[in-house]
Amino acid sequence: MYGVFNMDSLVRFSEINQSKPFDFHLMLSNQKVAELVKRLDLLSIKKVSLVGFLSPLSINEWSLKAELRATVKQKCVISFKPVKTIVCETINRTFSPAALQNTSEADDDGISPVIFDDTLHELNDEIDLTEIIFEELTLILPLYPKIKGAELGYYS
Repeated sequence: MYGVFNMDSLVRFSEINQSKPFDFHLMLSNQKVAELVKRLDLLSIKKVSLVGFLSPLSINEWSLKAELRATVKQKCVISFKPVKTIVCETINRTFSPAALQNTSEADDDGISPVIFDDTLHELNDEIDLTEIIFEELTLILPLYPKIKGAELGYYS
């Protein structure tokens, strides 16, 4: 059974069963889609969905596994014509108090390699699934989208 959120994308750990996985299927409201378009400077974003589950790993740890799907249009940096990107991305995150140690610089001696786990996030009582979508799209979408065949002209 999926928890389907149309208006509120907040999941509060204190409000879900602590002993079994919590399935979700997030479909964004038109308002949330408009906010994403503005924040990411897109022409449009359609068919946005985040489907997955949160599983308890221990008393204070949760695992999120999800699939993000979306169809995104950005402006070509050369021609300003629409560039379409189809997103189908697997997301794995762990929410844990150990995330605070993950960002600590106390053990950094300047010589040894520093290992940073970007799937580890601080455990708060709630997570906003819309923010996870925003973060993932920020990482996935091309910074300089270019339509096939577009080339810069020469200035002489």
